[in-house]
Amino acid sequence: MVEKEITLEIKGKEYKVNISRFTAESAEIKVNDVSYSVVLKDLGVEQVANVKPQQAPRGPEAAVLQSTGARPDKPIRLHRPKTISDGATITAPLPGLITKIFINEGDIIKMGQRILMLEAMKMENEVNATSEGMVIDIRHKEGSSVNQGDVLIMLKPVEG
Repeated sequence: MVEKEITLEIKGKEYKVNISRFTAESAEIKVNDVSYSVVLKDLGVEQVANVKPQQAPRGPEAAVLQSTGARPDKPIRLHRPKTISDGATITAPLPGLITKIFINEGDIIKMGQRILMLEAMKMENEVNATSEGMVIDIRHKEGSSVNQGDVLIMLKPVEG
């Protein structure tokens, strides 16, 4: 990561913050020239994971958005990340309907472990883990339709 400098104002006092390393779990920062190694408790990834991008505006509405940067009649578009830094994902091998999920968030899964059943072309297909780690987000529910390449599961590497 390229070092990023930001200025924060807290209770009327300005702080110069340099971020030199940032992962899903920790960061190396310098606040007013004092270095800190911090542990990140919650990045809000679970909430972001449920936000779906909206269609970009077209026509006159797009011109308003470009000139003002705001659309009072529509919510702000958010990007739903496909992966988390230093994490892994398991994607759908083919389009289909999820009929059964065999894992839960917080489970530690091993490579090759059965994670869900995907019905495609009237055939049940077992989807196995292609990575190891702790399940931090199950992106779809039983009964959901998915396309090939859609992120099904987000994992966090587990040491040891």
